[in-house]
Amino acid sequence: MSFLLRAALVIGALSWMALQRQGSATPDLPQVDKAALEATALAAWEAIPEPARTAALHEGGAEIARRAGSALATAPVSRDTLLESDRTLPWRGAPTRSAGRSGERSTP
Repeated sequence: MSFLLRAALVIGALSWMALQRQGSATPDLPQVDKAALEATALAAWEAIPEPARTAALHEGGAEIARRAGSALATAPVSRDTLLESDRTLPWRGAPTRSAGRSGERSTP
């Protein structure tokens, strides 16, 4: 899905740049009357019966809470990405006779 969105974005950007290069203006988009849009949305919301509106709001709030809770539950406690093997000291070479069994090399 993200591939399709990226492809659409690239195709749109290339088309826009081609229009700009040719000197043609961008096409005029229809103007949206915000007041009419808000009035239509309000009329649609008020057309829903009150118990259904209340149930929809409660279900929406519950779904948001479930998603937020699951996102918090799956989030790592720490952002530390080191493994336990990354925290151990690196191997320092074979032990020498003077160093004994410590694994450290003796300094000359």
